[in-house]
Amino acid sequence: MRVISLVPSATETLVALGAVDELVGVTYACRLPPDIQPKPIVVKPVIDTSGMSDAEIDEAVSKAKAEGKPLYTIDYDAVKRLRPDLIVAQGLCDVCAVTPNSVNPYLRDVARVVELSPRTVSEILGDILFLGRLVGRHAEAERLVSEIVGKLEKVRSRLEGAEPVRVAFLEWVDPPYCSGHWVPELVEIAGGRDLGVKGMPSHRIGYTELIQHRPVKLIAGPCGYGLEKSYACLKSFLRNPQVGALPAVAEGDVFAVDANRFFSGHGPSIAEAVLILAEIINPDMFNNIAPEGSYKKYVVAAGR
Repeated sequence: MRVISLVPSATETLVALGAVDELVGVTYACRLPPDIQPKPIVVKPVIDTSGMSDAEIDEAVSKAKAEGKPLYTIDYDAVKRLRPDLIVAQGLCDVCAVTPNSVNPYLRDVARVVELSPRTVSEILGDILFLGRLVGRHAEAERLVSEIVGKLEKVRSRLEGAEPVRVAFLEWVDPPYCSGHWVPELVEIAGGRDLGVKGMPSHRIGYTELIQHRPVKLIAGPCGYGLEKSYACLKSFLRNPQVGALPAVAEGDVFAVDANRFFSGHGPSIAEAVLILAEIINPDMFNNIAPEGSYKKYVVAAGR
């Protein structure tokens, strides 16, 4: 089978299932292990965000969506040349990846187009099994799901009976957006009570709403950002005098995470995401379980 993935999370899953040879096309945002030969890129962003501030990126994306303009461009000629049997898109968020509506109708005659739209942890696991069946890796998918569930349950069971910790996981910081879909559920498994709502999309929040939540842990994981970029975002965010009243800021419990690798996507990395959250939220119970370089505590510079 020849598969084109228009979703970074689907690419991550296919690699984890050992279906690398079946993968013939990917997006600009897909991550492949360094020992794997690069795949043809068939999707690129329309908006060049290099040099833009977070606020400018939010404004540009919001304007494009309001005007009905696409955020990604698909190289349809390249897709046709690759002769796929299967094209994987997502119906979850048109900011994060190509949705089925963006796929040229003609390509539906070229290959089967399937949609992934998980909003919860159980739906993510279901999609892993679904992809496994599609590419003839059902046994591998079952093993992978079992491994993920084992990691989640190990954290959940250790925290049984513990009082939830108030957490604000921000999927964007300027303007601030709460977490959405599976992330609040991951926070809950790790012993927290997030400002976001399980299974619901991330959305813009006001500073008043953030302050009223009174988080004792503040975590910045801007969608698609790596660790250093997430960390840099916190500097301007913490200059806002309104956030100085947050317990997390007052106590110095402010963190940046590698959202691009562990939180923005709906792939196998959700297991590591829970380990990161558990170590941040309950450091007395969990330490040295998060992947190296996956998060960083914010250090306030002298004289800030």
